[in-house]
Amino acid sequence: MMLNNYVGAGILNIITESLYDNPIVVFREYVQNSVDSIFKEKNQDNYEINIEYDNNNLYFFDNASGINSQDFLAEMLKIGNSSKKKLNNLGYKGIGRLSGVPYCRKLYFLNINDFSNNQIQMYTIDSSQYDVIKNNEQDTELSFNDLMNKIGNYEEYIGSNIPKFISDIVKKYDNLLSKTNTGFIVILQEVSSVLKHTIDSENFFINLQWLLPVDFDDDLYNSKEKELFDDLTKESEVYETVPIKYCKISYNNKAIHRPIKKEMFRDYICKNNFKYAVGFHTFKCDKIFIDKTNIFSGIRLYIDNMLLCDEDELLQNLNNFGLLQHTLNGQIQSVRGIGAMIYITDKVNISANARRTFIEVTDNNALEFLKLLAEFINTIYDTRYALSNYVSAKLKQDQDQKKIEQLKKQALDNLRKLATEDIELSSPESEISFNEMSSFEKKKAIKSKISNQCNKKIKEYIKQCEYINLETAFVDFIRWLNNGNNLSP
Repeated sequence: MMLNNYVGAGILNIITESLYDNPIVVFREYVQNSVDSIFKEKNQDNYEINIEYDNNNLYFFDNASGINSQDFLAEMLKIGNSSKKKLNNLGYKGIGRLSGVPYCRKLYFLNINDFSNNQIQMYTIDSSQYDVIKNNEQDTELSFNDLMNKIGNYEEYIGSNIPKFISDIVKKYDNLLSKTNTGFIVILQEVSSVLKHTIDSENFFINLQWLLPVDFDDDLYNSKEKELFDDLTKESEVYETVPIKYCKISYNNKAIHRPIKKEMFRDYICKNNFKYAVGFHTFKCDKIFIDKTNIFSGIRLYIDNMLLCDEDELLQNLNNFGLLQHTLNGQIQSVRGIGAMIYITDKVNISANARRTFIEVTDNNALEFLKLLAEFINTIYDTRYALSNYVSAKLKQDQDQKKIEQLKKQALDNLRKLATEDIELSSPESEISFNEMSSFEKKKAIKSKISNQCNKKIKEYIKQCEYINLETAFVDFIRWLNNGNNLSP
């Protein structure tokens, strides 16, 4: 007896609205498919990804090979069954193409098989029809194919019978399509208010810069850290594979690069190795503090140069596994005092979870990787407070030199662990210049100095007093100061 695989509209709800509940994932998923396609090509210099938002429509274009014409419809109807390989592709679970369903009225997939002969395949998903089915109790028992047939439609065009609106869209990419004769376009028509709000937000372009698999700014290859960025982005003897692969990606004709500039580097910039990942971090050698003017702050974890998560998600998961040694809030405040980028290189043992917001933690390899990350984060926390204690001691005039030396050693031990190299600190005899301090540090130094001197005066006053009136104690103390530390009236 043959059994039907009844899934109903609920399965589509799970893999769209539940898995992809953050509108920014739309950009991740469709760019990801384009990147996978481009990475299959030999000469990748000819290939680009263009994202465009115009008149409430969102377009994702690439001029790679697209999908084989014989496989296109089958690929559109698959669910959770992708032909992509885990080790070779960013996306391999076979559900990302549906991420746009909740965020537009109609979702178009244009497979340009032969640009010169106007040969195009198109699959359309009617999101408004999906909403009807989702709320209709009579449609709860549908196979996935039946469901897709109700909300999807397949067409193919050759020659002059292409509808004008499709022809107009394809013409926008004439220059790039003429190079390769093939391409792929995803169109989100009439995006939802939720997605529109994301696109219109002030930090949207910066979010794309952090999210997508793009190259660093050219200036970084001309900086003193040139070797680091060459090692990470080019074939070398340092790594078996290139840790950071990237594509040329633009948004509304503006090239996207990582938003890291040379001036965002702190005193030290260091490579790190987490066995399953590599990366770099930058920090100041005298203090670790949050600088709100520097957007290169915190920790970002990447897989195939696509952002998985920042320090919020990372530390929350580490805390859930009991790997942090200090309070979650304290750890977050500490890591935001540095800037760090970590790139997963071992995709055999480490992979992204279904939501692509963190890694799958299913075996000892994943747990070992988390322990290595936790050790790094705990070191940042320890270094921050060791430096703070040392600097505070130097500012206090009555602090003994032996104590300062002990605090200096603790600070240096932590700094050297964080930097994996030797670091020098100023000697305890050399005071930090008051003029070089921040406004907060100046106030702190003044408070400390006044407090120390007042304590000394209070002790001296108490020693001289034989009788003290509690009600007038403060006034009597002030009068004593004004009389030149003399109790006589």
